[in-house]
Amino acid sequence: MVELTLPKNSKIKAGKTWPKPENATNLREYRIYRWSPDDDENPRMDTYFVDMDD
Repeated sequence: MVELTLPKNSKIKAGKTWPKPENATNLREYRIYRWSPDDDENPRMDTYFVDMDD
């Protein structure tokens, strides 16, 4: 079986995790894929928490 890997500059790294809203009880977590062709950084996954009652 063939095992394929992505190039080093294509591997997704952990991004920023934004703080949860204070006093929120009905939260939903979103992970957003971020990549910019203008810089040499790897793509990343940022995490956001949204208060669904707001």
